[in-house]
Amino acid sequence: MPQGAANSSIGQENLPQNLSLFPEMHIDIVLEVLGHLHPLDLMHVARANKAFRDLLLSSISTPLWRAAFVGWSFWPLGPTTFIGHSPPKCPTEICGRRWAKLLFGPRMCDKCGLPDTAPDYTIWRRLCSPCMNIHLYNGVPNYSYSHEVNTLLARTYRTDGASSTPQSDVGRLWPADGTAVADVYERLKAADAEATDELKALPAFIQERKEIVEAVEARARETGWWSDHICNRVISMYAKQTVRVYKSARKRLIEEGHDPRDVITIEELPPPSQLEGFPRLTSKRWNKARPYIVPLVHAARDTRLQAEHEALIVARRASVTTAISQVLRTAPPQTWAYNPPGYTLETLPALPELIHDPSDAPLADDDPRLLDALLALPAFVEAWRAEKRALLASLLPALNSHSDESACAGPDAPAPAPGELTNHQRLELATSVFTCLGSWVGSMGVKAGRSLIGWTAAGAHLRCRSLQRYWQQRVHFTPEGAAAAAALVRLVGLDPTTTTAVEMDAVCRSGSRSIKNERVMSKSVEKRFVCMLCTHETHGGVRGRRAMQWRECVAHTIERVRSGSADVVHRDEPPAWALLTDAAVVEVRWREAGPDPVERDSAWMCTLCTAHFEARVSRPMVIAHLMDVHRIREPEEGRYFMHFEGSERTPRVPGLLSEGFHTADLRCVRCPEGKLRSLRAIGRHVADKHGVTIPSEKDWTKVELILRSTPMDP
Repeated sequence: MPQGAANSSIGQENLPQNLSLFPEMHIDIVLEVLGHLHPLDLMHVARANKAFRDLLLSSISTPLWRAAFVGWSFWPLGPTTFIGHSPPKCPTEICGRRWAKLLFGPRMCDKCGLPDTAPDYTIWRRLCSPCMNIHLYNGVPNYSYSHEVNTLLARTYRTDGASSTPQSDVGRLWPADGTAVADVYERLKAADAEATDELKALPAFIQERKEIVEAVEARARETGWWSDHICNRVISMYAKQTVRVYKSARKRLIEEGHDPRDVITIEELPPPSQLEGFPRLTSKRWNKARPYIVPLVHAARDTRLQAEHEALIVARRASVTTAISQVLRTAPPQTWAYNPPGYTLETLPALPELIHDPSDAPLADDDPRLLDALLALPAFVEAWRAEKRALLASLLPALNSHSDESACAGPDAPAPAPGELTNHQRLELATSVFTCLGSWVGSMGVKAGRSLIGWTAAGAHLRCRSLQRYWQQRVHFTPEGAAAAAALVRLVGLDPTTTTAVEMDAVCRSGSRSIKNERVMSKSVEKRFVCMLCTHETHGGVRGRRAMQWRECVAHTIERVRSGSADVVHRDEPPAWALLTDAAVVEVRWREAGPDPVERDSAWMCTLCTAHFEARVSRPMVIAHLMDVHRIREPEEGRYFMHFEGSERTPRVPGLLSEGFHTADLRCVRCPEGKLRSLRAIGRHVADKHGVTIPSEKDWTKVELILRSTPMDP
C-alpha cells in the first residue's frame, strides 16, 4: 500500500474482510508489506499472535523497525483518524523496537511496572521516581563527579517519574552506559600512552562522544516537543468527542422527560467509564450507560428541589421579617432595643406554618394569613419581655443570702416582706450586674455583654444569637460586679439596696446634652472614680491611676477578675474605690483627648421617626438628620435622639489622676482657672509667667484630689 494512500478509502469495499491469508505468504512479501506500516501499527501487529511477535522481535526485522520511522507525515490514531507531525527518527545508538516502545509503549516503569511513568528521551528509558533514585547515578561509577568521562554521556535532569519535564540542575545517568563509555575511554587512553606516533585516538573519541551527547539532547528536545504536541492534540480531540457524547446523552435524557436543569451538568454526574472513550453515543452504548446515569440525574433533581425549597423558605422568612419590622417600628423607639431576636419572632403562632408550607407558593408581604398572624405580635413581644425579665430576676441573689452570694432568688423564692423590693424592682438596681459568657469566647474585641447593669443593659443584650442555644451557659449574675457597684453607690452617698442604675446615672453625670450647650457640658463636672487596687501607669507625661465613670468601674472590675490573665489582687481583695473631687475631675477631663469614641459608633438613632430602625448611624450623622429632616436646631440627647442599647461600644481611654512623687495638685493663685501643676512645675510657672523672683507657698494653693474612698479592709 502506498504511504500517501494510508487515509484513503477508495476501493476499500473490494478488499477482503480479513487477513487470514497474510501469514501464509512468503516471508519477503510479509516484510515488504510490513515495511509500509507506521511504527505504532507494527506494535499492534506484534501483539496479534505469537508468529508475528517472533517475526517482529527477531533480528531480521531490525531494519524494518528503523525504516518505519521514515517518510510519515501523520500519526494514525484510528481507522479514519490521523494526527499530523511525523514521529521522531530513531537514533542510531538504539534499535527501532526500543525507540517505538519508548514513543508508543504503555506508560509503565521499565523496572517495577509502576503506571503513569513518563518516558525519558535522554537516557531512553521509562523510570518512576523511586527507581530513578535507585538506579541512576550522579556520575560514572568509580569516577569523581568532575572527571572528564562524565561529560561524554547524556544526562537526565528529571526527578518526577510522571513528567518528562526537567526539574533539577543536577544531571544523572544510567550506570551501565557510563561504564561502557568509561571502558572505551580507558582503553584508548592506555593505547595512546603506548603509541609512538603523534596521532592519538582518545581526543577523536572524546570529540565524537560530545557530538553524540549534543545530538541525543537535541533529539530529546525534539521528541519532547513532538510528544507534548501529540498529547495536546489527543486531549483536544477527546475533549471535543466527549462534549459530543455528553450533548447526545443530555438530548436523550430530555427526550425521556427529565428536566433540562437536572441534566445541564451531566458531565459532572456519571462515572467517566460510562460516557467516555468512544466517538459517538450509539443506542447500544446508551442502553448500557443509562442505568448508571438516570439515578444520578434523579439525585441531581432531588438536590435542585431541596435547594429551591430552601430558597423559597429564605424568601418567605424575608417576607415575614419585612412584615414584622413594619409592625415593630410603630412602637416607641425607646423599646426597639428590647424586641425579640428574629429566630424568636419566627415562633409567633401561625408563622412557622406559613414559612414551612410544603407547597411551592411564595409568601407575599400582604398575604392575608400573614397579616392575621401579626395581629398577635404586640402581645407576643410583651410576653417575651416579661418572660426574659423574670428569667433575669431569677438570677439575682436571694434577699436573705448574705452568707451565700451564689444563692439566687429563683422562680420559687418566697414573696418579699412588706416594704421590700420585688425581684422585678431589684432588676433595676445599680447592683443588679450580669455578664454574658458569649462575650468572653472567640474574639476578644466583642465586649458588649461583659458588663450588663440592670434590665436596661441586660434586656437589650438578649438579642445575642448565642442565647438561642446556650441561655443556661451564657447570662450570669456577677457578684464581683455587684460588689463594685455597691461600693460606688455608697461613695456618692446613696443606698445600694434601693438606688437604681438610672438614679446612679443622674448623680454621676450631667444628663442629656443639646447642641447649644455641648461646649459647656463637655467641661461640666461629673463623678469620676479611681480603683485603688490598680497600680500606677504613665500616659502623656502623667503618672497615676485611671479616672473612670461608674459604669466603666464596674466593667473594669469584671474584666480584671474574669479575663484570661485574671488579676489576683482584684480577685481576692474587696473593692477599693476613691471618689474624685470636682476640681480633680475637671483636670482629668482636660487631659482626655477628643470626644468620647462612642459618638463615632454606628449606634445612634432618631426618636422622632423610623429612619434608623434597621441601621443605626453615628452621633454626628443623627444630629445632622434632625437638623435637615426635622428642622430641629438644638437636638437634645435623650429627647430627640438616643444611643441604641446593646450596641458594641468603642472603649474610651480614661484620663489619669496624677499621683505619686510629682502629684499635680497645686494651683496658681493668680490663675484661678489654670490647670493643676506639680510642685516643680508650679514654681517654674510662677517665675516665668508672673515674674516672681523667689516663688513661695503663698503663690499657690493645694487642691484636694480625693473626696472620699472606701476602706481597704471590709
